[in-house]
Amino acid sequence: MESSVSSQYLAPAAEGHLRLAKQVVHEKVRSSKGFSTLSEIAGLAAWLAADRGDSATARARYKESIRYAESSRNSLLVSYMTASLGHYAVEMGDPRQGLHLLDRAAQYQDGHTPAAARAWLASLRAVAFGAMGDRAQTLDALRTAQRNTDRQTSDAQWPWVFAFTSAKAARYQSTALAALGDYSGSRAAYTAAIPTITAPKPLALAKVEFADLMVSMRQEDEACRLAVEALQVGKQYGSEKIVERVRDLRSRMGTMCRDAKLLDRMLIDLYD
Repeated sequence: MESSVSSQYLAPAAEGHLRLAKQVVHEKVRSSKGFSTLSEIAGLAAWLAADRGDSATARARYKESIRYAESSRNSLLVSYMTASLGHYAVEMGDPRQGLHLLDRAAQYQDGHTPAAARAWLASLRAVAFGAMGDRAQTLDALRTAQRNTDRQTSDAQWPWVFAFTSAKAARYQSTALAALGDYSGSRAAYTAAIPTITAPKPLALAKVEFADLMVSMRQEDEACRLAVEALQVGKQYGSEKIVERVRDLRSRMGTMCRDAKLLDRMLIDLYD
């Protein structure tokens, strides 16, 4: 539902579901499965809070999701939720703190950890290292991600419901390489990833990331066009995360790009 329903409406429903699930689990289903379910619900609530720009609630729900995962005694779920919080910290501009959490998530992996989980975590680490400007560590993490992506079988293991494909890895690769200033490599990775992203919000976020790259390459007409498309989705789906990223992008752009007036008018309309 998160890809087709506005976070403005879905987030309150998820919070209500979390309150109900807490009561049921604590009173009747104090089991590994019960706490695993609570962890996933709290994780969804965290994601929706982040999408709405409510960072305090997002952090609180992510921490809840980790605690419930620990109570479930499922090390893979603990790794997943800890890494999710770590990546959120990186996205919020705190790569050092985020990397600390990603390192902690890696400690829950072992010889039974599926390749998809290893590939995903390595991709998140690459983005964190890229944000810190550590080229050697970024490239090493990207190699680890690619190696594990190639090793995957067709069967995904929960909490990874879908396989972590090369196209998904390419999106993180594009972000990490752009942070290092490798614009040609980032563009190639983005080109590989974009045709496979079908959900509106992830596609809009990818467009904003690529638009940021276009600004760095002084291709502002393309950046402006992508920003307009992304902002339309952000407004439609109540994603303050997308809106904030477009607003930040616009502050770094000039006034002469083709769609500048349209983009400015759309941003002004947010206050009307």
